[in-house]
Amino acid sequence: MNSTYQADAFGPIELRSDGEHLVGTAPAGGPCQRPVAEQILTGDFQGNVFLGELTLCQTGDTCTPSRSFPVMLVYNVEERALGGVVKLEDSCESPALPKNRMLVLRAAEQGAALTPTLTPVSAQVPEQRQAQAPVPPPSGGAAQVAAQRRLEPVDVAATLKQGQSLLAQNPIAASRQFQLVLAQEKEKNNAWALTGMGVSHFLLNQQPEALRYLEQARSVGPGPARAEAWFWMACVKRAAREPRVAQEALRRALSEGWSPPEGNVLVERELQQFAKEGTVYEAQLKQARGRRRVQGRDPQGAGSASP
Repeated sequence: MNSTYQADAFGPIELRSDGEHLVGTAPAGGPCQRPVAEQILTGDFQGNVFLGELTLCQTGDTCTPSRSFPVMLVYNVEERALGGVVKLEDSCESPALPKNRMLVLRAAEQGAALTPTLTPVSAQVPEQRQAQAPVPPPSGGAAQVAAQRRLEPVDVAATLKQGQSLLAQNPIAASRQFQLVLAQEKEKNNAWALTGMGVSHFLLNQQPEALRYLEQARSVGPGPARAEAWFWMACVKRAAREPRVAQEALRRALSEGWSPPEGNVLVERELQQFAKEGTVYEAQLKQARGRRRVQGRDPQGAGSASP
């Protein structure tokens, strides 16, 4: 992939790979009016699926002018095309993307007339069950061969642990680990990975996306995972200044058996935020503080290094 790739609105990007790792550098100028050349794409391949982050500019009254987004893209080896949907902040647009937010980068020498037949994968993995490898197009051929490839198996427990340990320092890197779990055919509804994705979006101030992941985790998870999802839903609603909803979610978490894991920096930080709200959450906090999670049985929750 060591070559220049481009898309109509996106402009050129120089892609360089080192084994499974890929970085992309965009020149100065372009639709985002960069003052200098900048590395805007970084991540790793698992088979023909790329998991990483992409830095883009945004427009909109309440939008962050420039930020990095988790992305999952599919690479078609034969046609030398890398494509997927980029999930921007709600109500935001980017001059580097078309209205449908579909990014398809083609090798420059392939020519503008080439239309890839790959089926890109969205960053919203659980919402459309797009964690699976893309569905082969009916026409077959090279695109179908590429699409039939699957991600290499991962150690689910170790990958979850890695993601949870990264959350507090780098939620985007953490989300890559959770995406790897969700991309496994048998783990597409893994409640702990879904919760991890929800917390990642929460820490990136992407509350609607966070709620979608947490709601799915709550609906598919066993008791402990469901309780964890309820707790983080309470955190999202507290941050959104919806105390009644947050209070009910926290109550549900406790009724499902949730307890604060020892040594979890993120959970402790959130409990302190609840405490700062005065008496609204006093009863629930007292109940939570009176519990201690049994070590070595259930995953320790988002933000913990010890699932």
